[in-house]
Amino acid sequence: MISRFFRKTAAKLACNGNIQEKYVELYAKTMELTVAMGISLVTALLIGYFCGMWWHGIVFLAAFIPLRSYAGGYHAGGYISCYIESCGLFTAALLFLKFVVLKWQMIILIILLFLFSLAVIFVLAPLADKNKPVSEKEEKVFKKRTHMLLCVEMALSIILFLCKVSYGYAVMTAVIVSAFVLVLQKWKSRK
Repeated sequence: MISRFFRKTAAKLACNGNIQEKYVELYAKTMELTVAMGISLVTALLIGYFCGMWWHGIVFLAAFIPLRSYAGGYHAGGYISCYIESCGLFTAALLFLKFVVLKWQMIILIILLFLFSLAVIFVLAPLADKNKPVSEKEEKVFKKRTHMLLCVEMALSIILFLCKVSYGYAVMTAVIVSAFVLVLQKWKSRK
């Protein structure tokens, strides 16, 4: 139903001469993805707010989204399942951060998980999925970008950790969750 709405909107743009007819499907898909991403982002910000982890949530997303984009990993079958699974994963990550890492001061646990996750991502990434295939050329580019992002996020985590700023744990948690979705995809692809 939503896809049909965006196709009609794009077709109307083509009829009015605002876009070329050959780009109707591209515009429809782009509008659909933009709305889906916007809804997901607004929901994530609301989850961060209601968990009392607004800024930690923003830092988590800033670290997680680019790493996830290049490292790959598990992808849900459709928008609804992706939305629900993403919300659940984000909520779990923030609650882990709030109640395990920050409240119980489980700093050694998160550092060990972080180091293990860096190694997992370094070895496994990028991982393709049937919903997001990766060509050989893209694989080389994505691997290089993933490794660069890992270096940046590791350096940022260390700096924030040494400065005793708790947002460093949000970056570490983003790396841990990224490794988790890679392992999940690897496990799923072996079945």
